[in-house]
Amino acid sequence: MSLLSTRRLSLAYDGTPVITNLDLAIPVGKITALVGPNGCGKSTLLRGLARLLKPSSGTVYLDGTDIFQRSTKAVAKRLGILPQSPVAPEGLTVRDLVAQGRYPYQNWLQQWSKEDEILVEKALFITGITQLADRVLDTLSGGQRQRAWIAMALAQDTEILLLDEPTTFLDLAHQVEVLDLLYELNQSEGRTIVMVLHDLNQACRYANHLVAVRQGQVYTKGEPMQVVTEAMVREVFGLECRIVPDPVAGTPMCVPMGRWV
Repeated sequence: MSLLSTRRLSLAYDGTPVITNLDLAIPVGKITALVGPNGCGKSTLLRGLARLLKPSSGTVYLDGTDIFQRSTKAVAKRLGILPQSPVAPEGLTVRDLVAQGRYPYQNWLQQWSKEDEILVEKALFITGITQLADRVLDTLSGGQRQRAWIAMALAQDTEILLLDEPTTFLDLAHQVEVLDLLYELNQSEGRTIVMVLHDLNQACRYANHLVAVRQGQVYTKGEPMQVVTEAMVREVFGLECRIVPDPVAGTPMCVPMGRWV
């Protein structure tokens, strides 16, 4: 059974349908990338999977149970979410931010514990920002800040990570830095990762499983070699292209035709 899945899921904003009657199962222990054009429903779908947006109909299942029948804390112990362009309170240090990942485990009986401390330090170490722990978040580079937010999600100690465009506003070097980190987390710890990506070539390089979304529906899904074809790019993105092997990774690489058509 998939840890995270949907059945006839429909999502809307202000009564306007965005996702309609969608069935989807997220592969366990793999990196899934949601791809598609602007406005197709990728981020809306991720918000639905994260329990941040209530379905207009249908169900999101977490461990076989309707996710809305579980408490917020129970969900937070199973999946971590990194929204698009997250904002932290002014003056917050990296360590303080990462420590917020332990809040689902706190209550009036269970205060800050040695385990909390260990998991915060582990998250800082894994993301390579231990030496930045006492720095104010606003003083960091874009790539360092994104690593800090990922560390916060890791400190939650969840099996599933959901990330909405984790490379947004980052330069190319920082994009690769963040995606390399997520890939290493998946490989070393078997974390199930779902992320929205705009760059189709990066999605092919880093994801085991692609879900191509078109007009609120899954157009196709599967391994990059199966999914990324010239016909798919034409139908989903409205773009003529050539698909060639990536000279480094060997994965499909989309070369737009543009004015050379």
